[in-house]
Amino acid sequence: MLYALVFAVLVASVSGAPNAGTGRLIGGTQAAAGEYPFVVSISRQDQHICGGFIYNDRWIVTTAKCVHGKPQDELKITIGALSLITPDPEEQIITILSIVEFYQYDPINHKHDIALIQLTRPIVFGPTAQPIRYDEIDELAKPWDAYIVGWGATFEGGIPATRLRWGSIDNLMADCRAYGIDEYIQNFMICAGSDSGTVSPCQYDEGTPLVQMANYGGIPERIVVGIMSKNQGCTDLSVPSIYTRLATYYSWLLQTAGQQPAPTR
Repeated sequence: MLYALVFAVLVASVSGAPNAGTGRLIGGTQAAAGEYPFVVSISRQDQHICGGFIYNDRWIVTTAKCVHGKPQDELKITIGALSLITPDPEEQIITILSIVEFYQYDPINHKHDIALIQLTRPIVFGPTAQPIRYDEIDELAKPWDAYIVGWGATFEGGIPATRLRWGSIDNLMADCRAYGIDEYIQNFMICAGSDSGTVSPCQYDEGTPLVQMANYGGIPERIVVGIMSKNQGCTDLSVPSIYTRLATYYSWLLQTAGQQPAPTR
């Protein structure tokens, strides 16, 4: 079973960051409009299937599993969405020009689980649509310095949540030995989970980003460090999840999708 989540650092001084809370993403807290402008919904035949993030105005990053074997003309990208039922005022729905899976992607063990989606027209950036930069993970971040957000099911086997939700997470150096040596490879993957057992990913969250707060010259900035690849379901909230480690794919991302916009600080 493969699922996905979005992570971002919980820093109260940063605009748009939520207040600390408890509880699960399953039954967690609803996100506010514009709180996560880098998160996108990927739909197939107008039904949400997974998430992704804005790399630049023409490209979306997601997992290869999200798009592998799916007809390109059945997929669309929704930017600026909060509800999956009611269209949001600044929502943008864009069709797909091309899909580029990483050339070594293994659809069995989901190694190198990353893909780029090229859009047919550029994203119009604004309060609900912004790119987010990526970098290497800081695995020694303080507990509760991260959170997850997505449209995943609110219970095992359920349908996507109707509104974007978030929940805190407390372990970015979780133990993924339960997956075995063929399923977890540290150089290409990140293992993250909830020691407190209060948060779990669920279906329909695959492809969304794992985000942390970086500090560049004293200026805080949210950055993506991974994208959700797989886990063992959302019944046991203490079981960690595996994310594709984005920094490993720097050369491929740059060659395929070009530069990212300079951050606005």
